[in-house]
Amino acid sequence: MTPLAAKLFRTADEDTQRRLASAQFFECTSLTPLALEMLKADDAESGFSSNAQLPAPKTLIEILLKGKRIAFFCQQHEEGHVSVHAMAEQNDGHIHISWRATFTPGSGQISIDDLGTASPDREAAATIGLIFVEKFLCIINQPGLVERRTKDTDKRVMREAKAHAIEQPRPQWHECYIRPGVHGSGNDSGESHREHKLHYVRKHRKPSLGPDRWIDGYWRGNADLGIYHKYYVAQTSDLPAPTRTF
Repeated sequence: MTPLAAKLFRTADEDTQRRLASAQFFECTSLTPLALEMLKADDAESGFSSNAQLPAPKTLIEILLKGKRIAFFCQQHEEGHVSVHAMAEQNDGHIHISWRATFTPGSGQISIDDLGTASPDREAAATIGLIFVEKFLCIINQPGLVERRTKDTDKRVMREAKAHAIEQPRPQWHECYIRPGVHGSGNDSGESHREHKLHYVRKHRKPSLGPDRWIDGYWRGNADLGIYHKYYVAQTSDLPAPTRTF
């Protein structure tokens, strides 16, 4: 269980603890520059990628951004949509639910919960947050791109679950990094980008396949040579540096 999730588990009510216990956890701080690159590069009209599938029916993605931890609790529903609860660490140490929303992979459909304080700023934050989650999922799901290093769940979490007779959380969680070596789509020969830094090929239309057919973006190139960012430039040292992440 990732750090923010573990902190929430130890202080939450039993219903929240049970939901967390059934999830898989991914710490994706090292992938943040790549997700931001994709967010800036892709056309917003393209909607959400059909590749934005959850690794597990309940998945929590967590990052460290500007010194604070942010987590996205995602759940796949039978109707096909994915619900996302965004949680953020506050200056006083408490954990606050920033927004709740849903998106449908392969479409532009979104729905944003009110939370009692609806505002254009909140709706904009939720919309960007959903796209951010989509990008993390696309990175995780690109074959061979991400290395998942396992970490043990905090023993205090396991003891808390046992004390309240809650299903034991998964004993390990995943810390994600870019895997060394050459990456690309299934259509790439490998030789054409072996000597190029890892870089993003943005989403694009392909009229020959239909009037509104989009080809998903993907990362290709040699991660051993570093990562080339065309669209994303770090504005603060609090953001992960746009260099190799392994």
